[in-house]
Amino acid sequence: MFKYGKYLIFFMVMILAACSGSRKTTTPRNLRMIYHPGSSSLHPQVKVYNTSDTSSLLLVKVYTRELLYNLANTEKKLLSRVGVFYSLYHFNEDKEKELVDSATTTFKFEKNPNIQYQLLKIDVPAEAGKEYMLEVITTDLNRKNKQYSFLKIDRTIDPSIQDFLIYNKHNSEPITASFINESIAFKINHYQYDLDSLNVYYFLPADDVPPPPEMNDTLITYYSGYDTTWVCYLDSIDYSNFSKKGMYYFSSEPEPQDGFALFNFGKDFPVVRTPDELLAPLAYLHEIDSVAALDTTGKYTKLYVDNFWLKRANNMERSRELIKLFYNRVFFANVYFTSYVEGWRTDRGMIYIIYGLPDHIYKSGEEERWIYYHDPMGPGITFYFNYQQNPYSLNHFTLNREKLKYSDWDTFIKLWNSGEIFYNADDVYR
Repeated sequence: MFKYGKYLIFFMVMILAACSGSRKTTTPRNLRMIYHPGSSSLHPQVKVYNTSDTSSLLLVKVYTRELLYNLANTEKKLLSRVGVFYSLYHFNEDKEKELVDSATTTFKFEKNPNIQYQLLKIDVPAEAGKEYMLEVITTDLNRKNKQYSFLKIDRTIDPSIQDFLIYNKHNSEPITASFINESIAFKINHYQYDLDSLNVYYFLPADDVPPPPEMNDTLITYYSGYDTTWVCYLDSIDYSNFSKKGMYYFSSEPEPQDGFALFNFGKDFPVVRTPDELLAPLAYLHEIDSVAALDTTGKYTKLYVDNFWLKRANNMERSRELIKLFYNRVFFANVYFTSYVEGWRTDRGMIYIIYGLPDHIYKSGEEERWIYYHDPMGPGITFYFNYQQNPYSLNHFTLNREKLKYSDWDTFIKLWNSGEIFYNADDVYR
């Protein structure tokens, strides 16, 4: 009996040692695929609306052109199969992440050329008064291809941004983006209150860009005060009131608080197409000519942009390559990082455009860490971004400049301005 007990103790010690060792060697996941458009054939739009005091609605908009259809099913029809897996994490008082719930839901769709997208709806048990992080994995089960998304659910504020449901007036479907213009007919509901009207506060569009990473004392405040305000009656919304570019903040209060924001960044957003839109991001590379900036016709501005790239490339073909590279990064910055300003105008957008996709991305609580290894002999460049709580957006992160050791910013700007930035395998073009 004693002999077997000795072996039992030995094996218990070995098991505990193995468990302890596994905990120590656990490494964080490299999540660079969440900002890598080429990592998946799927590019879903993901949104959360609160539907009660105990639950929220997860919306996943998948585009049918990105799905694979086949006949490998019992129905013998051309079907796509989409799986949505979510993990819901709660942040405790110490800001530590705890798993609350997880689930997988599978959807099937028959191929229909007249349907451009499918809107998937899943209930999530997110309680009022708490703060959550939602990890969503959308998978094309036929193609075995997946895309990761991360969303914040902040129910510590009443009312929360996500308490207001924005939906299409014509088909009553929830809208998964916060972008509007006068051609978009939208309606507004609150899951708890019966709203007749809301005050609208209009803010002029931002015209600043973040300063270079190593400048610690010039952080930008994008909105300092609203330009105009009016009452919006929800049963008879005048959509012409939303024709100007800028931010529209909706609130029942006499000040822009305890509400939500919708944004007009232009009818083609997230694409940049007009001369002014093409000109503005060049502020990262060079001081913009004041004459071009004040051009009202757009002709001189377009000429200025073309000459800007031609001078840096020294030939037409190379300038086209640089233009394609630069503005595709601007486009994807808008897709991934738009908050209460265009994505290219944020700190993450600035780094993404100038440096490209990071080699490593780690998420920890309310922080993102990006690492670049452009110099094989160097230690790498690390940027830390912290979530910034604000009344306008749940997707705004600012660069933690105090943690920055060095950025090599000047070298990258010189490379762009000399036309020496080359394509790499991670750049994807539309």
